[in-house]
Amino acid sequence: MNIAYFTNIKIKESSGGGSGVNFAIFSFLKKESSTITYSVIKPKFDLLSKIKSIFLKKIGVKRNYHYFSEKRLLKVDKIFKSYKKEDNIDAYFFHGFTQWIKTKPDKPYYCFNDACFATYVEIYNNKSEFSTKDLKRIYKQEAEWLNNAKKVFFRSKWALEETKKKYKIKGLNFENVGVGGFIDIPEKDEYKEGINFLFVSREFIPKGGLVVVEAIKLLRKTNKQVNLWIVGDDPGAKIKAIDGVNYLGFFKKNIKSQKEELVKIFKKAFALIHPTLKDTNTLVISELAYFGCPSISTDKFAIPEYLIDGKSGYLLDNPRDEVELANKMRKMIEDESNYLKMRQFARENAVENNTWQKVGERIFKSIIASK
Repeated sequence: MNIAYFTNIKIKESSGGGSGVNFAIFSFLKKESSTITYSVIKPKFDLLSKIKSIFLKKIGVKRNYHYFSEKRLLKVDKIFKSYKKEDNIDAYFFHGFTQWIKTKPDKPYYCFNDACFATYVEIYNNKSEFSTKDLKRIYKQEAEWLNNAKKVFFRSKWALEETKKKYKIKGLNFENVGVGGFIDIPEKDEYKEGINFLFVSREFIPKGGLVVVEAIKLLRKTNKQVNLWIVGDDPGAKIKAIDGVNYLGFFKKNIKSQKEELVKIFKKAFALIHPTLKDTNTLVISELAYFGCPSISTDKFAIPEYLIDGKSGYLLDNPRDEVELANKMRKMIEDESNYLKMRQFARENAVENNTWQKVGERIFKSIIASK
């Protein structure tokens, strides 16, 4: 099958997150397709719309979502049309949704994303800042574009159902294919000892860093062996000075030496703590699970699809309740037999279901079946 792949990310950007997803899916399609082309379309933002948006925000007036202004979306479509379309191309594959909603592909097209624009705005933006009319403009166009796709691939059933509900569409062409992690899968679980809870995040406070610190304080009142390892966003000097808290640094997976250091940390982690209120699906849960590391995270978003409560860790009813978090952490510490079962299940479940090999196979199988 001959596929033309369109994205807004350069192929060399592959450290994780959206860039990692882009790299993983393209790499799999390239391996399976007879021919595949890679095209990057990322026009500059609409400067006038951005200036106006910033000004309106400053004076407290609802603003337009400038990144997806009509002018910029039309520019994306113009560039898309300018690409020479080979006669032997069977289909298009788009990384993401919203950027492409003005395009009208002349052949079947497929797309893959973590969530629709309406879901994204609610989780990552302050929705009340934006004009309802302008948001509806984008929602309407995205719903129509998704409806016309041959297949729309989601990273979770939660995001799939959210899109159907928010856009009031049946989504008969929607399919949940899951998501993988961006780290090499070890041959076995190498954890030996230590009660080192791990917190990994690019945003310390939104992902629940302060709650984690308070929970650690509670646990250390009776057990000084409990420690907190922080990776990613620097929590600041005040947090780092707390007894039992260790900031290990920020690691880039695309730098070999830093990736190797991160792997060493993952191998020694007792459990991942991730009480987030700002997420769709979180890759770090699967990444730690490859090492046999269970997690404690929020019973929200797509997280319950990757963290099986009571089997690969625990879900939190209130991710901002340090007492509930501390109790789940204590439960994991005190029940050693169940903890070891969790490590085994977490690894088996992740390796068998949540890898990019598995995700790629699901996508390609679906594409071939829909021809």
